[in-house]
This record gives sequence, structure tokens and C-alpha cells, in this order.
Amino acid sequence: MVINENVERKIIPVAGGKGGVGKSFLSTSIALSLATLGKRVLLVDLDLGGSNIHTWLGMKNSNPGIGMFLNNKTTLLSDLIVDTPYANLQFIPGDVMRFDLANITFAQKRKIMKAILNLDADYIIMDLGGGCNHNVFDFFLISSSGFMVITPETTSILNTYMFARNMVYRFLQRLFSNDKEVMKYLKGTIKNNVPGDPQDVESLISGIAEFDETAAEKAKNYLSILTPGIIINMAEEPDDINMVNALKGLIEKNLNIDLECLGMIFFDKDVKQSLRERVPHLVENSESVSASQILRIAQKIALSENFPEMPYDHKEFNSSFEIAEVEAENDFVILKNSGFSNDDYDVEKLLELVKKQRDMIAELQGTIRMMSTGGGSEGGGGFNLPF
Repeated sequence: MVINENVERKIIPVAGGKGGVGKSFLSTSIALSLATLGKRVLLVDLDLGGSNIHTWLGMKNSNPGIGMFLNNKTTLLSDLIVDTPYANLQFIPGDVMRFDLANITFAQKRKIMKAILNLDADYIIMDLGGGCNHNVFDFFLISSSGFMVITPETTSILNTYMFARNMVYRFLQRLFSNDKEVMKYLKGTIKNNVPGDPQDVESLISGIAEFDETAAEKAKNYLSILTPGIIINMAEEPDDINMVNALKGLIEKNLNIDLECLGMIFFDKDVKQSLRERVPHLVENSESVSASQILRIAQKIALSENFPEMPYDHKEFNSSFEIAEVEAENDFVILKNSGFSNDDYDVEKLLELVKKQRDMIAELQGTIRMMSTGGGSEGGGGFNLPF
């Protein structure tokens, strides 16, 4: 795992708990924004089985991709690097013609990860597949500070929690892969977990400490390295961050992980139009509020002296989530004054939106209470974890 705080070259995987949250759009947009700031950026399409970065860049799918690297012993990953029409931005294509890439072997995955660590750029942005599976988790854990893209919807909130939860277990599984006693305990705890008997990460580590205090301390220390970031996409109003704050509280309470919030991006119908025209949104609609929000996220990344820690005044703001809320409130004022007509946004629509959001928050809080007390069944794929 690359600890981004300790190296000049930053590796940033971008994932989502579910599909349709705008993960590939944001991977491309953040990469392009960093490039406009003068950073050397390499965008890697690792949405294996669903690669589409070339489309978001407005380029044709005419270059060899990851499939050639995996099946040709003489091909280096760096051989696949393609220049884009945009200065400082290059990318490595996926391979939409290879249907078997969605289920690569462990050896193939290790080959890709090892090769990524040898790539040269200021920032390496990795667009990963959606959902929860070992390939996505292992690529996400290639660095200490990947981004999770989320929308202010109950399904996205819960799927992101499950992604983070399963990712933590995968992290511990890999950390103790050579420790038979700890692995036996981890598997047994999960297998024997029953509704009504929840166990968070702290309890899990305490259980390890009963037979191996050194391993327990190792787990605690290594988990402290993980600092994933949250990007809220397709928001409709500033108060949408309230739902994400509920997620933040649940993750910090149950998983012992500190989160950073990079910012909120409002829904913009012109994104689909730019995709149809095969021109990046930041180029086609550079003056839009959503474009300025994405550029601001890139500026935070570029200006961070200790990435992934966000650059803000710690005396004035308590967290990156608080400053993201202030930014969203200011952006919303600009949005209302720059493009909404009465038909697009009126008082009745506002009241309807607020009521809808309150209902969603109430539903989410009820689900969180159920998950925190062990009630109900848990789905969403991946592992059935005890925390």
C-alpha cells in the first residue's frame, strides 16, 4: 500500500458502493482539472468489464488496453499510455472488447498493481468498477486514501457503508494473510455472527488481543493509515450533506476510520449533453457551477501539503465536512442566481424537495439504527460482516 502522505507521487483510486453515482465522470473530471493546474496526470481505466474513460474524454476506442498487458508478456503497462487532447493528461485504456477482464485472476491483479507502482506521474487516478468485490477492494487498497463517490440517496449511502465495511475486512484479511490464528478468528467471528449481537472493529480488535496483543496493536496501527475521501455527487441542495454526515458517524463509530470530505457537486443536466457530444464537461461547460466545484476539489488535492488531509483553517472549521457544507451553501446561491427559472426551481419544488429529503433521512436513520443493533438482514454483496 502506498501511503500518500509519504510520497510525492499520489495514487488515488476512485470507487463507488454502487453503479450510477458518477464515478467515471468524476475520475475523468478530477484528472483533467489537475492537469489544467499543471500537474502531470495519468488516468487509468480499471473498471474492468465496463471501461468507458475514453468516452468521457471524447476519444475513440482504438487503442490497446489492459487486456494486452495481461496477455502479452512483452507488453509493459507503460506501453499502453495514450496522449489525450489535453496538456499534462494521459490515460491507460481499459479493454471493452475483452469480456473476461471482469474476472481476472489473483496473479493478474497483482501484475497490474505492481505495474501501477512503477508508473511515472504526479497523480495517478484509477477509475475502478462499481460495487463490492475483491478486485475493487484490492485496487482501492493500493493506496491509503482512495475516493468514494456517493449520491445523497438512501441506497447510495448504505451501499457506501457496506463498501467501507467490506473494504476494512479485506484490509485485515490481507494484513494477516500469513497469520493462521488471526485468520481463523476473523473467519470464525464472521461465520458465527448472529442478528442482535453486533460487533464493531474495536470489539474485533479486542477479541484478537485476547490471544495476541501484538497482532491487535498491529491491526489498530494499520487501520489508522486508512483515510478515504468522500465526494458527494448529484446533490440538489446544501442540506443533502446531512445524509452523508449520518454515514460519517456510522463509519467512524463502527469502523474506526477517519473520513475526509472533498466537496459537493450539484446535479447538472448538461453533463449528459457533453457526453453525447463527446466533449468533457469541464471543457464544454467550463463556466458552470458544477465545473467550478470539481476544479475546487482538484485545487484542494493539489494544495494539500499532507494529502489526503484537506487544506483548511482548522481554527475556523472543525472538519472538511463542515467546510464542504459552507461551500455548498455559497454555490447554491450562485446556482439560483445564474440559471434557474421559476419553472426550474420554485417555492413549491423547494418544499417538496425538503420534505423528500427529510423522509429519506428518517428512513436512513431507521436503517442505521437497525444495522447498529444487528437487526434485519444485510445484503449488497461482498462479505456478511459483523461490523
